[in-house]
Amino acid sequence: MNSTLQSFDRLRERLHADYETLSPHLKRIAQFALDDPNSFALETVAGIAETIGVQPSTLVRFAKVFGFTGFSDMQRVFRVRLIEGAPSYREKVFKESRDFEQLARDNPHAILDEFVEASSLSLDQLRQNTSNESLLEAMAMVEAARDVYVIGLRRAFPVAAYFSYGLTRLEFRCHLLDYVGGMVPQQVVTMTPDDLLIAVSYAEYEPPVVEVVQDVFIREIPTLTITDTLSSPLTRYAHLYFTVNDSAVHRFRPLTASMALVQTLLIGLGYRKDADRSKAKRPATRPGARKSAR
Repeated sequence: MNSTLQSFDRLRERLHADYETLSPHLKRIAQFALDDPNSFALETVAGIAETIGVQPSTLVRFAKVFGFTGFSDMQRVFRVRLIEGAPSYREKVFKESRDFEQLARDNPHAILDEFVEASSLSLDQLRQNTSNESLLEAMAMVEAARDVYVIGLRRAFPVAAYFSYGLTRLEFRCHLLDYVGGMVPQQVVTMTPDDLLIAVSYAEYEPPVVEVVQDVFIREIPTLTITDTLSSPLTRYAHLYFTVNDSAVHRFRPLTASMALVQTLLIGLGYRKDADRSKAKRPATRPGARKSAR
């Protein structure tokens, strides 16, 4: 086994760092490994290859790219994570199958159970996949911006709207690009490299949001994005991005993890702002001034 990648956290960081350098087939494998690490740990080579749509030999090649002797060697890292670190995942994978739709009609509480469980899984993944460094960098981007513009449509709109609300409450100069009145293109034109765009979008990615992110990125305006997969166009055109994988329940996906990420950033920014204000209120000590002894 590659001794430097024995932990899942280290391997996940390497997959993120090398993703753009991989071939299309290897990118599909990397995305599957990060989006569904449980299946990657438990399925056979043939089963994973069929799910992804690649040859089994491609999985072996993928493992060797990251320094493992073969696919089984790499899969062992995912299995150790599943056994030692995530009992809730094991319960999810091995629980008895049931006809959820029939159950939901007779017992709506079952829907609540499913949403709570899906949210719990998403939050656990968010905690594992989000580094302290990326959170600090995101807060620094907000603090450095003259104006912050936030955009998100459809399922992403509540997340974008809450982010904008929170930043405004913290007294940042913030503008929500909501397409009311059709003035978003004109608003985007006024942005400069001193500003920041925060974009939120999940599959199927809304073309207007992707176009704004592309335009701003090309103009070298800082972009911070929240999306769902490494192959999302919002990761390609972002200076910093977060991926949040929400488990689907019937035709809906909870927004719990996305909101938790946004609230984490807002609370962190609030504490940092309070600290700056307290520091600014402290009287400066004059050079040579004598301090009173206690």
